[in-house]
Amino acid sequence: MSKVRIEGMGALRRALRRLPADVESEALKGMRDTAEDVREDWYTAAAYDTGAGREGIEIREDRKQAAVEVGIFDPKLYYMVFPEEGTKSQVAQPALAEAIARAEKRLAGDVARRISKRYR
Repeated sequence: MSKVRIEGMGALRRALRRLPADVESEALKGMRDTAEDVREDWYTAAAYDTGAGREGIEIREDRKQAAVEVGIFDPKLYYMVFPEEGTKSQVAQPALAEAIARAEKRLAGDVARRISKRYR
């Protein structure tokens, strides 16, 4: 499946663990909201035939790692990588990459706003 590497997530996780629980909770809410946006954006733009691939887009949250993942985790839906990355006979239709690019611009500001609101 398509992979996205976001630089600095390790440092963010370490920093979040040092903060009070309510700050971490606000940051996770911001990440979860952004993950929902990515999921909806990806769902809307994803190539589909039967719709099973689009319906397989899920969000997973790991509070221990202060991480939220958006992806297609069902191995039966392996074929969703083909339209995303393209093949020899199919031009790439990077719906996920575009959804992430749009969300990246919003995430840092959203998390910062949530935390600063909490401590005004």
